[in-house]
Amino acid sequence: MITKKTIDQMLALPDDKMAAMLKLVLTTAGADPSGLKFDERTVRRLRAVLGELTDADLSRISALTERWRTGG
Repeated sequence: MITKKTIDQMLALPDDKMAAMLKLVLTTAGADPSGLKFDERTVRRLRAVLGELTDADLSRISALTERWRTGG
């Protein structure tokens, strides 16, 4: 599971490295990020959203992702 600490470390990265890390996380979760566009505006918005996530949010996302992966 991704933690708030991991998110905070990603937020400290430059835009291009953060986008690459997000693509890696999505791929690891079983999603295909190839069609996603990580332009400056999108990265800025992602930073805002990711900065607001709590550990409780991340736990819920992890549970939902696991259900999606297992078809449950």
